[in-house]
Amino acid sequence: MLLFALLWACSDTILNEVKKPSIIVAPELLDFGHLLSGLESDTMTITISNGGSADLIVDHLELEGANYLVDTTGFVVPAGRWYQIEVGYSPETFEHNEGYIDIYLEGDEDPSESVWLNGNGDAPLINVMPADHDFGAPLLGCDVTKEIIIQNDGNVDLVITDIDIMASVPADITIDFGTLPEFPWSIPPAGRIAFFANYVPMDEDPDTTLFDISSSDPATPIYGAFTEGAAVLSNEVIQRWIQESTIIVDIVWIIDNSGSMMPFQNLLGQNMADFMIVFLSYTPDFQMAFITTDNSNFVSAPIDARAANPIDDAIAVIDSIGIGGSGWEKGLLMLEDCMISGDCTQWMRPNAKLIAIFLSDEPDHSNRTPISYINSFDALKPDAFVPFAIIGDPPQGCSGQNGWNTQAGWGYYDVVQHYASQWFSICDEDWGTQLESLAQTISVKTIFEINSEDPHVDTLRVWVNGQLVESGWSYDESTNSVVFEFEEAPEPGDTIEIGYSSWGCGEE
Repeated sequence: MLLFALLWACSDTILNEVKKPSIIVAPELLDFGHLLSGLESDTMTITISNGGSADLIVDHLELEGANYLVDTTGFVVPAGRWYQIEVGYSPETFEHNEGYIDIYLEGDEDPSESVWLNGNGDAPLINVMPADHDFGAPLLGCDVTKEIIIQNDGNVDLVITDIDIMASVPADITIDFGTLPEFPWSIPPAGRIAFFANYVPMDEDPDTTLFDISSSDPATPIYGAFTEGAAVLSNEVIQRWIQESTIIVDIVWIIDNSGSMMPFQNLLGQNMADFMIVFLSYTPDFQMAFITTDNSNFVSAPIDARAANPIDDAIAVIDSIGIGGSGWEKGLLMLEDCMISGDCTQWMRPNAKLIAIFLSDEPDHSNRTPISYINSFDALKPDAFVPFAIIGDPPQGCSGQNGWNTQAGWGYYDVVQHYASQWFSICDEDWGTQLESLAQTISVKTIFEINSEDPHVDTLRVWVNGQLVESGWSYDESTNSVVFEFEEAPEPGDTIEIGYSSWGCGEE
């Protein structure tokens, strides 16, 4: 009798152990390849098999990733059977979509299995440069002409069907299409078309014009670009600034970690001490963090003014970044994500300027146009966001000492230009001097931009605290700015005044 009881107990244990489900999922990745935006792909199939001897109960599925289509409700797979899940893909615009499907079994808090998703939306992507333009304050009756460029940042031909002009009355701002043909215009990927906006103010009233550009971009079928201006009767101008008295900055480095970046990361690490020595000598209150172009989380713990050896700490972070990241660099998107929902949200200080420094050997591939990220940065950090970039030289890129050919840093360049900030060439042979200049620009203002786009250089006069300054500064035509030598830069709290006159209608 005892023997029978033992056998029965063993038999019952074996039966309980055997009657368990066993999940098998195939494939591990669904790659939808490239698909024109607005279309829906043929579905692809995920097969969930039950290799056990009891029912496999799938509680639900969770989908992460935009533009994928799947039924996420649960189901039951009997022992020895299988169940198929149909997954579709429908991109909305020019974009790269990564995602995954998590499979949750009944009673589990964590997913049992995951299937990765990958797809690319093929579409044109309109980029208007500049998106908005201020003609400034030209003399009454003078003609000011500015080039407007439409660029196709997508991978399918961009078709411009019309440009509708809505101008104030009288229409002092007009468009000159030059030798361009009648609509439609077809712009290939990476191609550009330029036309001109002309401003001839006939009165002192402000003038505003909206250009509605109709195109085949599915995300922005109508792109609105503004121009504005207001005439003046006199060309005598004095501009005034007060040098900042307290330097409180939060710095985020956005580092490209794709496969081609090793030589540039090495150059940054080798010359970081040049940046930090200058920066630390002028900046009493700072925080510094690093993210990458494919991850909005901090690479490591931020560095601040309390660090025992911030120079070594910064170099160590750079050395740890590596080149295992995506070749689809999204520096603008990663910074936005960091500011909206990532590590930056609790780290950024409300009384500090936010300095963003982009380093990449390719253009930005974020999902939206640069102006949309500019608007986001302005909303998240009003009047306190300053971007810089170390990038390939626009418009063609450059070749550096390391032998690598780099692409022009469009996107990053557009953002920097919007803020009238600075970019530095990734191909420059003297990274030490370049990084010193970057640190100086962040730490103390040495560049003072002139409002007039056509100053009479010979009339430029500079005062600091009411005293005429005749040396230690120069006029930089490329930035239309008065630039102080760093050693002669005004001290915090100093008043800087720059006086000048403009050429009559831009003619000498």
